[in-house]
Amino acid sequence: MRWLSRLTTGAVILIIVAGLALVVRARLPTTRVEGDFLTYAKFRDGSRLAVGSPVVIAGVRVGVIEKLTVEGSLARIDMRLRDGLDLPVDSFATRRADSLFGDSYIEIIPGGGGEGGATERRLVSGQPITHLVEGGSTDAALRAFAAAMPQIDNALETVHRAVVTGRKWVGGPLEDRLTGVADWLNEGHIERPLAAAAESMARVDELTSRAADATARSSPEVMRTLDRIDSTIVSARTRMRDVKTGLVDALHDTRQGLDRVDPQIAQATELMAAINDGSGDDWKGTLGRLINDPGLGETLDDVTSGAREAVGSFNRFKSWLGMRVEYDWFSRDVRFYATAEIRARNDRFYLVEAERGPLGGIPHDELSDAVEQAAYTRAQSIPDRIRFTAQFGKQLGRFSVRGGLKDSTFGIGVDALLFEGRLKLSADVYGAFQPTPRVKLAGALAVFHSIYVLGGVDDALNSPGYLSVVTGNAGAPKTFDHMRYGRDYFAGAMLMFNDADISVLLRVYGALLVGLL
Repeated sequence: MRWLSRLTTGAVILIIVAGLALVVRARLPTTRVEGDFLTYAKFRDGSRLAVGSPVVIAGVRVGVIEKLTVEGSLARIDMRLRDGLDLPVDSFATRRADSLFGDSYIEIIPGGGGEGGATERRLVSGQPITHLVEGGSTDAALRAFAAAMPQIDNALETVHRAVVTGRKWVGGPLEDRLTGVADWLNEGHIERPLAAAAESMARVDELTSRAADATARSSPEVMRTLDRIDSTIVSARTRMRDVKTGLVDALHDTRQGLDRVDPQIAQATELMAAINDGSGDDWKGTLGRLINDPGLGETLDDVTSGAREAVGSFNRFKSWLGMRVEYDWFSRDVRFYATAEIRARNDRFYLVEAERGPLGGIPHDELSDAVEQAAYTRAQSIPDRIRFTAQFGKQLGRFSVRGGLKDSTFGIGVDALLFEGRLKLSADVYGAFQPTPRVKLAGALAVFHSIYVLGGVDDALNSPGYLSVVTGNAGAPKTFDHMRYGRDYFAGAMLMFNDADISVLLRVYGALLVGLL
């Protein structure tokens, strides 16, 4: 009966263990995730990642690692995620660890969209997560530490040998050399040079005294030398007086020569008077008629005045040519402008621009109705064309007003020139997509000759939005899905050349072209 009792006890223990195992298994979270959303990521270090490790988003488990493979020098981590996940294409994947020596898991950080725009494109099943953040690894840290240990040992060994060698040197050669230096000082190697220097200074004092005595004895000789210099100066003054007398005589002779020329000058004067006054026979010649004809003088005066006015009008006619580029901050579009400004008399000017940008030409609206429906369908077609600006303006001191076409629509504008023309502030009002007009505020600052930096806000009164682009059967001129309109900030640069700059450029590059041809 003893064996029956043992058998019963073993059966009871087995039942208890099985029950405990079932309870523990029921409390453990399931590692299987139902779903067919597959994706993968490639890491440089896939250590401590195992099949079945969790994949989480914001701490919530959304999948498991299904397979680990090696592709080239990277570790490919295939993941199975549950259905219904909404992951943008710019999401990030990173590797994290539960503890210092525990297994790692994958965390996905979803991305986001831009300001005022639609959500970014989403991942579909089978596409990879391309944005990765390589997390730290205990194995990598330990391997780096293990690789650095031999170098640390070598450095410590080198320091140890240097300390031992230094102790030996201090205990031996250094002590001997210090003893030798003390003996050398005791032998008087310092005292003897100092004594020699003292003797030299005494000799210098003696020489200085002798020089003073010699100067006192040489005073009579110095006085005689000064007397010789004074006599030389007196002799020079006498010579200068003789030269002055000779110059006066020469000028007197010159005057006498001019007196002999006076009769010829008087005859020429009488001849000119005869021509001018009509006296004698000379006034009848061609020269006399030209001088004394009043009509000819008036004609020449009128011609001279007209030429002066024509040249003055040319001087007041000025022009500027330039180009600028603007970069929109939120839409990330680039616009190019070619600009020409012509200023005429009375401070009038003409502004002409050509713009090439993402807005294209003027949009065309079309309304269409469906059969048996009260609603209408509105479509806007925007051709890919260049927009033009042609405005006439008037300068009023530091301010100028202008009006006409602005970006192929009617518009007006105001400009202000500050700091001697180095800062230009502009405001334009013209057509837009909405009923509210498009207001553009800009400022340009001259940082160098003919070079400006600029910035401002475009379409300041309208809220930003997006227009969807439908390509239809034909290919679109630009590769985009939507077009942004409304308020946006911009920055850019501008080049402006005046008449003098254009003249220099034509001379330089014209000479270069002639040389090349």
